[in-house]
Amino acid sequence: MRILLINPNSRRKFGDSKQISSIIHPLGLAYIAAVVRKEGFEVNILDAEALNLSDEEILKSIKVYNPAIVGFGVKTPSINKVLNLCSRIKENFPLKKIVLGGPHPTALPKEIMENVSVDFVVLGEGEVSFLELVRELEKKKKNFISIKSLVFRDNGKVIINPRRGPITDLDSLPYPAYDLLPLDKYKSADSRHEKFVSILTSRGCPGQCLYCNKQVFGSCVVVRSAKSLIEEVEFLIKKYGFKEFHIVDDLFTINKKRVLEFCDLLIKKKIKIIWKCGNGVRVGTVDLELLKSMKRAGCYSISYGAESGNQEILNKMKKGQTLEQVENAVYLTKKAGIECVCFFMFGNIGENAKTMRETIEFAKKLDPDFALFSIMVPYPATEVRRIIEKEGKIFENNWDNYDHVAGKAVFEHGEIKRALVERMYKQAFREFYFRPKYILRKILMLRSFTQLKKNIQGFLGLLEM
Repeated sequence: MRILLINPNSRRKFGDSKQISSIIHPLGLAYIAAVVRKEGFEVNILDAEALNLSDEEILKSIKVYNPAIVGFGVKTPSINKVLNLCSRIKENFPLKKIVLGGPHPTALPKEIMENVSVDFVVLGEGEVSFLELVRELEKKKKNFISIKSLVFRDNGKVIINPRRGPITDLDSLPYPAYDLLPLDKYKSADSRHEKFVSILTSRGCPGQCLYCNKQVFGSCVVVRSAKSLIEEVEFLIKKYGFKEFHIVDDLFTINKKRVLEFCDLLIKKKIKIIWKCGNGVRVGTVDLELLKSMKRAGCYSISYGAESGNQEILNKMKKGQTLEQVENAVYLTKKAGIECVCFFMFGNIGENAKTMRETIEFAKKLDPDFALFSIMVPYPATEVRRIIEKEGKIFENNWDNYDHVAGKAVFEHGEIKRALVERMYKQAFREFYFRPKYILRKILMLRSFTQLKKNIQGFLGLLEM
């Protein structure tokens, strides 16, 4: 039975420029492909985003590969595009089974199943449930009710099976099927090598942030062992020659002992790589000992979710951190000699012009190497969306526009007005990056033509805002 897993093309462009934002490896699909392939099934991955494929090209690929099952991993901004494509697939290939998974289908399975072209939705982690579905589809008599985390139809009625618990032994999973990905097509705006690879070392997050959709991995944190990580790093170096690794965990530093062991093994085995944690490390999980160890082991950049410059707003977000912790983490990161990136978010519950101004000033005070600002998006199945639906107004229900870096507000609540939030968002970028002190520092730090090129592209992108 042939299986084709598709990463939809949801490329995002800044303004009218040709500069494309980061294109990251679809590790979720790569893990699922590795699991079903290990069981003897023939599987391929079509990364339409990395290859920049049109719907017509995707349909042509389906015809050529001729899979029995077509699966999509879907985030909220791409769901409309995927559903339209599903309808076209059914029109052209009515016998193929279509399966959707990922954050958006997990959050709104009933809504997804309203599209009759979709045969199944897999909730949460997909490896085990998808494998069981594939096995069942091979049988003459099928028993979908026994597959946990599966959504299907029975005589036209949508059935949502009980959820499956988290995979507790991540070391037991095969490495993602990197060989099925177009490894030379991935891009990162701040990588130091043109060729890099993403790796996942843990799943889950215990945080209770209002804006976070935790439907896929949940609140239970499961980590891979340091030994497993080193083995994967060595495998990727030997097979593909990677020198740069991007750790995409939500909470890489949650277990200090594990991180120290990972760093010690990199140093002891003389593994010469550079790596970064770009997904937002929690500020309360680092200290100078840990950061110095990470630096010695090749870590060159860490990103923190600073979010706001007002403590009351952080409390309302349920961020679980203080402004002092943010300042301390940034200070220690600079002291350890690691590039520091901070994420900030406008439009959180309780915000007004004063609190957003405080965030801009806080960003300039922290003075990280990079500051990334966004407007809060009330994604489905988040607590913040329920609050806004009850107390405010969501005036944008087109999922295409639910992109947290698009710079567009899709709701209003209290003193949070669309025009105000969007103005503060643009102002934040300009005030932070157009400081003479910052520009001079970046010029003095230039070490290569690649860095110069990326800085110029970033500057041109800011001018277009």
